[in-house]
Amino acid sequence: MRQIVLIFSIILLGSYQQMTAQGLSVKKLPFCKPDQSEIAPTVNDTLLYFSSNKNVNWLSKAVDQDNQNFYNLFTVHQRQDSTWTEEKQYQPSYFSEYHTASISFLPDSNEVYFTEVHLKNRKSLKRNSENLLGVYVAEERDNAYSRAKGLPFNSRRSYNTAHPSISPDGRYLFFASDMESGYGQADLYVSERKEGEWGPAENLGSVINTGGNEYFPFYHESGKLYFSSDSLGGEGGLDLFYTYKKDGKWVKPIAMDNGINTPANEFSCYVDESEQFGYFASDKEGDDNLYEYAYTFPIFGPGTKQKENTYTYRFYDRMNGKGEGPLKYVWYFGDGAKAEGDTVIHKYKKPGSYHVQSVLVDTIENVELFVLNDFYQDVKKKIQVYINVPDTVKVGELQTLDALQSNLGDFEPNGYYWELPDGSKQKGETIQYIFRTKGKHIVKCGTISMSDRHNKMCTYKEINVIE
Repeated sequence: MRQIVLIFSIILLGSYQQMTAQGLSVKKLPFCKPDQSEIAPTVNDTLLYFSSNKNVNWLSKAVDQDNQNFYNLFTVHQRQDSTWTEEKQYQPSYFSEYHTASISFLPDSNEVYFTEVHLKNRKSLKRNSENLLGVYVAEERDNAYSRAKGLPFNSRRSYNTAHPSISPDGRYLFFASDMESGYGQADLYVSERKEGEWGPAENLGSVINTGGNEYFPFYHESGKLYFSSDSLGGEGGLDLFYTYKKDGKWVKPIAMDNGINTPANEFSCYVDESEQFGYFASDKEGDDNLYEYAYTFPIFGPGTKQKENTYTYRFYDRMNGKGEGPLKYVWYFGDGAKAEGDTVIHKYKKPGSYHVQSVLVDTIENVELFVLNDFYQDVKKKIQVYINVPDTVKVGELQTLDALQSNLGDFEPNGYYWELPDGSKQKGETIQYIFRTKGKHIVKCGTISMSDRHNKMCTYKEINVIE
């Protein structure tokens, strides 16, 4: 039987010490046992689903050609006191005993998608040396599932498809495949659902896919696509990355933090909607185990480039006044300055509410005829987290950075969180930091809404560091 390299053949690189980045904790889940593998975590209705090759039938054990147990689906629940219930095999009477894994649920429906081998009985297995993987769908009916149907992009003879992940709106299905049309050994693809039918597989392109392997896509409701790759750099082996679309195109993948990625293999992840914690698989202790990670600092993503407050405004006549011949416009900006013309540009020195008027003046008699425009101009800072630090600083000098000039509108902040060029993080409206190397460096500062932890604001600023 063709071994399922696409999903399960993870090369073990030995045992590695656990790494903890600042503001990040990582711990192995307690139900992971030695000499068995747990992979492909996902959460649905408070249950953690995962795949494991732990033995489920001691009397009639099914093994692959390498005498290894096949993978099955399991569920487990975390209690309020953070302990875990005993893991249970999921729907053992329904799913195949010959590799079933990587489950995904279509939101607001009774459809479930999963990875399974095409041949599902011992006689078929004996007659065939290959048994490829496919993505299947079934519907839950009266606490049972309907007969599973293979999706149209599957192939029983030529290639594997696996690791389905459904977008929150149910429109897109992401998956991995080793079909020959890809860039490498295994690539990531997407299928779009139209009028209830899944369309053809579309390769996600060379920004994401490499000449190596890309596995286990997970599409997050934020628009980020998480996945595993062994050819995008990182810490070594398979690492976890994410990307997102900007102007309709996927951006260059970004590696998840050190402490999650290690020199071992990290693959298959689930990220909570808050992006503050999640689960992933790693073989850093020899076997494939599931780990939980949690950030003590919020995750803000790329942020928005800081805009400077110029307080510059363009004024023009709203009342179609006349300004030809001996007549002219005169604008009074409320700060002691004035200008002439039907359209003028004025720069205020600071925020405030200014009484603006424009009048029509008879230049022959040098008298004001009447007021054309009369209103108050509210001059405000741009709504953003504002990073106050010089554009250019010197290496080794202590700098004070603050967010005191931020204008958040109605947004009530729950503290300010800084991400600094050396990977360190600090919390506070005012912090101190030393830039250690010259060049252009990015500083980020973000905040979370006091009333809604999912509501965030984040700004970044590029700093020129010189010697």
